[in-house]
Amino acid sequence: TNGAANTVTVLDLVYLRQDKVLQVGQSPSGIAVNPVRNEVYVANAGSGTVTVINTELNRIEATIGVQRGPYSIAVSPDGKRAYTANSGSNSVSVIDLDTRRQIAVVGAGEKPGVVVVAPDDRAVVVTNRESGSVSVYAVSTEQAAPPLKLRSTWGNCPEATDAVIIKDSTKVFVTCSSNRQVMAVWLAADPNEWRGKQDP
Repeated sequence: TNGAANTVTVLDLVYLRQDKVLQVGQSPSGIAVNPVRNEVYVANAGSGTVTVINTELNRIEATIGVQRGPYSIAVSPDGKRAYTANSGSNSVSVIDLDTRRQIAVVGAGEKPGVVVVAPDDRAVVVTNRESGSVSVYAVSTEQAAPPLKLRSTWGNCPEATDAVIIKDSTKVFVTCSSNRQVMAVWLAADPNEWRGKQDP
């Protein structure tokens, strides 16, 4: 993403050259690839939108409106939903990638920066830079239930920036930049173990 130029550069990794430059929204920041479809999504912080790019044809397919200041974006393992951390509105947007529209908005901490989805698609984690916290959400695909629900918020992580969820989806590790530490948070556990029985 080229924030100052409002563009995305496509690189040919076979011939190591620039293939194309695409015009997207204002101040593009976050970018994510769909693991199932040939699509890439760009979070445009300046225009409050997400640009959908067709990676086979290298062209813009759609623009989806979200909340103010989407800083980062993540896609669910099944490729059906995307989530944006909206720094300008202290919220998280849920996007249906089939209908290409925002279907829900939930609150976050101050200045949410990075959003990640667990490999088992049961949790979404957001780092809140200004409030120094981490928000953990439960994911639901049931019609009657909200698609995203806040489970808990963990503080004491000054300038929470990046986050990674391990392969078995049981823990997230978050960098706390101000105190030069890394926070580890349990997300799930084996239901047959003591920890799993406490939080099924």
